[in-house]
Amino acid sequence: MTINKLHKRIDQKSILEEISFEQEPGEILGLVGRNGAGKSTLLKSIASHYLLDGGQILIDQVSIDEDRRLRTQIFYLDEDHLFFKNLTLLQIGRFYQQAYPQFDENQMTTLLAQYRLPLKQNYRQLSKGMRGLFNIILAISSHARYILLDEPFDGLDVIIRKNVIRLLLDQVGEQQFSLLITSHNLAELEPLIDRTLILKDRTISHDYRLETLRQTARKLQLVLKNNEIPALVKEKGRLLNISGRVMVVYFPDYTDKIKQELSALDPVLCEALPITLEDVFEANLINEQDYQVFV
Repeated sequence: MTINKLHKRIDQKSILEEISFEQEPGEILGLVGRNGAGKSTLLKSIASHYLLDGGQILIDQVSIDEDRRLRTQIFYLDEDHLFFKNLTLLQIGRFYQQAYPQFDENQMTTLLAQYRLPLKQNYRQLSKGMRGLFNIILAISSHARYILLDEPFDGLDVIIRKNVIRLLLDQVGEQQFSLLITSHNLAELEPLIDRTLILKDRTISHDYRLETLRQTARKLQLVLKNNEIPALVKEKGRLLNISGRVMVVYFPDYTDKIKQELSALDPVLCEALPITLEDVFEANLINEQDYQVFV
């Protein structure tokens, strides 16, 4: 799937601009950004729940507007506007069977039985966790090639969450469909995804593979002899945390020259720490006013 220069306005306000990225079959992408950045709007735009104000969505290099059948290759469930809350799980499945030509009712009923979700259970009677699990089963059974999930783990207890993650990973391996996932739980998202897309200032500001990123970036814990933040940190790094003389600094492009300049500061301690997805999020998206620095 190719997203090419996507634009979206809502109430005359620009929400998304020049959004471009590609997703390979079987690839799991994490979409992260601050609250209100437009993550849900992007998913709804890709799923054709919103009309675009510019750009294209292509599958196999064909626009989904030119061949509307391609829209059945994209699955997105908008929980804010569910129309089937009063239907049973079986009725919901049969509705989606009409919308998705490859929908596998046998797979759906098998998975529902496996996770003890009764076919005749009314959707609105399910707990939030059970709804989340059913939504994933519905998405998988659609056999769409691209599944868009907006905060799929939100509010799930640890056992259901593990079941959902296991189910997704098993089916990605078997069916080779692709996932685009938003989540505020970055620690949970990190081991699942192949790439991270950072949505900032209405566009995709960064497209990372953490393995590649770790080859060029460094996260260091520094202890200096005074309380001043060196110009090197301000100019070349991103300050993640500070407590007294102890700083945690992220350098997105760590070079031998930076290493030499740090050494010249004669730090009491200079220790490398593992880089996480949360570090990348903070380094790119947190502003100075978000910090309360106590010296």
